[in-house]
Amino acid sequence: MKTLALRLDPDEASTHPMHAFVADHPEFGPTRLLQWNPRIGETNVLLFHIDGPPEPFLPALDGVDTTEVVEPSAESTVDGFYLYVRERLTERDRGLVEAFADENVVVVPPVVYDTDGSMRFSVVGTGDALGRAIDRIPDGVDVSVRRVRSGAGAAVAPGGGLTDRQREVVAAAVDAGYYEEPRGATVADVAERLDCAPSTAAEHIRRAEATLVRGAVDDR
Repeated sequence: MKTLALRLDPDEASTHPMHAFVADHPEFGPTRLLQWNPRIGETNVLLFHIDGPPEPFLPALDGVDTTEVVEPSAESTVDGFYLYVRERLTERDRGLVEAFADENVVVVPPVVYDTDGSMRFSVVGTGDALGRAIDRIPDGVDVSVRRVRSGAGAAVAPGGGLTDRQREVVAAAVDAGYYEEPRGATVADVAERLDCAPSTAAEHIRRAEATLVRGAVDDR
């Protein structure tokens, strides 16, 4: 049994319109697909956490003709909102769903739709089954294996929902002493290590902490 951390980079024709929307709007962070229930070849029911404001996201989603049911959550989280969607599978989406439909493969949520247009997630399965899944990924989607680990436990390791940049920022904060007690560094010190503005470092720290806290609460 192995765990693979994958990164998928779809070309323009293979990118979902709402993933392209988030990538084009800097007020949004990575979108996380938390759970899904596909009927192969027909529809997919999905639960997302959208890292950003409902406006203008929901009006843009209304313009996607494959969506059949859209139910945003009544309450918002610290940095976004939850969204229930039922959507008809297009040929573009069907290829990706079917690629990982092997009975010996499990896709471990969340699936992170990042602001650079990439998708990141982990899969667990036998070596042969994982190889078949990767081979079935449709043309127009580049795939890279970011990590390979033995066993299934690595797929649910703490911090798995962090983006690469958030992980880098948190590591810099730890090294600087930002999380020591008493605190041994400021946000400005972390920013200096990362060669970025303090406001940028603060935003990355805030988003990373929100992701880690949500993961801790969801694991109860």
